Amino acid sequence: MNRNDIRSYKVTERLRNQQEITIRAVRPDDKGLVIEALANLGADSIYRRFFTFKQNISPKGLKQTTEVDFDNTVALVAVLEKDGAEQLVGGGRYIRSGLSKAEEKAEVAFLIHDAFQGLGIGSRIFKHLIAIARDSGIMEFEAEVLPSNETMLKVFTRSGLPVVRKATCESIHVSIKLTTD
Repeated sequence: MNRNDIRSYKVTERLRNQQEITIRAVRPDDKGLVIEALANLGADSIYRRFFTFKQNISPKGLKQTTEVDFDNTVALVAVLEKDGAEQLVGGGRYIRSGLSKAEEKAEVAFLIHDAFQGLGIGSRIFKHLIAIARDSGIMEFEAEVLPSNETMLKVFTRSGLPVVRKATCESIHVSIKLTTD
């Protein structure tokens, strides 16, 4: 899959509550959706994702979130159709650990809107990130997770992939092998 294929990535998934969502590549014109979603997130969700209580996103952060190269950084969003418009309910991304396409590791993270947690959105985004990463030559995901973020840890564990956890002072370093051998 080349970066143009990833840039146009779009699939429909059915959630545990039978609602359909679209998981697609992030676009530069998603800035408004990102701002709205972050403004409506609870403090705990923000802290579990960013390890800080920031409600607003800087223009630079917004650009980094919505304008990715789809080589070293891949970002997917989960959206619902609501009254003819999209509502951002989650997102996930990976960033290669090095600045080279030869790098086989990437840091992965995702964030699901409070009202939509527990429906399987994180697991579905993770599944698609895995497929894209494998196709791009990435062999391992890494993540820093707060010990209190049990939901994210479960997403990794339930993926069926080999997961190694190492506790540090403030977080758990998680390594997920994207190969099953």
